[in-house]
Amino acid sequence: MQTISLLMFSRNENEGIIRNVKLLKDVVDEIVVIDSSDPEKYKQLKNSLKSVNIKLFRTLPLGHLEPLFYYGINKTSSQYILKIDADEEPSRELIEKMNERNFLYNVYDVLWKDENGKLLGYKEALLFAKDSIKKITGTIHALPEFNEKSKKFSQEVFIVHHEKPTRSSVNKNYMEIESYERPMKVYLNYLKKRRGWFIGCPLSFTYSLSRPLNIYLTGFGLGCVRSMFDIILHGRSSYNRISFTIKYSINAIKFFDSLPKKEQKLRTEIAKEIEECGGIIKYLGLDKDCIVENLTKTFKWDIPGIEVFRKLILYRHFHKKPAYSFPY
Repeated sequence: MQTISLLMFSRNENEGIIRNVKLLKDVVDEIVVIDSSDPEKYKQLKNSLKSVNIKLFRTLPLGHLEPLFYYGINKTSSQYILKIDADEEPSRELIEKMNERNFLYNVYDVLWKDENGKLLGYKEALLFAKDSIKKITGTIHALPEFNEKSKKFSQEVFIVHHEKPTRSSVNKNYMEIESYERPMKVYLNYLKKRRGWFIGCPLSFTYSLSRPLNIYLTGFGLGCVRSMFDIILHGRSSYNRISFTIKYSINAIKFFDSLPKKEQKLRTEIAKEIEECGGIIKYLGLDKDCIVENLTKTFKWDIPGIEVFRKLILYRHFHKKPAYSFPY
């Protein structure tokens, strides 16, 4: 019989985690929660889930959950992984699909709707088989790469996204992370390699034009490219999602352009190192459980996740090796 692990990552989002645990505890074979919450929130979550058989792992915050993908997946023991965020809720139809345990494919996308039933797009790789994973880079907003293309559940199956009032295309923490992991010059080279010169070259030419117009033109072009591949891969998208993607791309370029030239050069060098290493997970040594756990053990919970990320990145760059204990 096919087995399923529910995998969730949490950062001060107890309500959503508890809701999904209650909904799915009798449906899946195991529940794994990777929690990076502040001490008081972690204590509350732990107490709230005492009566439920779950695996709760404590990890230091990193400003985004993707660098902890490998660690979280490594803690599961089932054939399939159902990855749901704390601000998402499975529909009744999705829960029924999990109960049926009749998965013909290894990777599934599912319709993604807001609380009013409006289509937002597709939630990529909501359910996937562990042995179908090809590569996990840990790059912000990037999913694992799989050995095969994803399939879609039927149209009546969906997941609800509970919108956060603070959601914005100008999340400064995300822009900071993007500036280390995907500065424009490095990302354009990536596009040339992976998507072809017909995409990378026009964007590179636009980016080389005089500021500030090139920032908006390149950001608009990059946002359209990302949206185009979303439509190609998933068959459809929504105006809100396309608009958000374009604004996000423009803001990421604007943020990087606002940095001093010396800082731009440093972050571009770091991004190249990350790419050559195969992603942020390997760059920081987060593919080793002992490093994740010792960093967490030696962390004092006294600085925000974005600062944690920056310190680990800079330590790795200047010392040429990942930090084993937190570098205060």
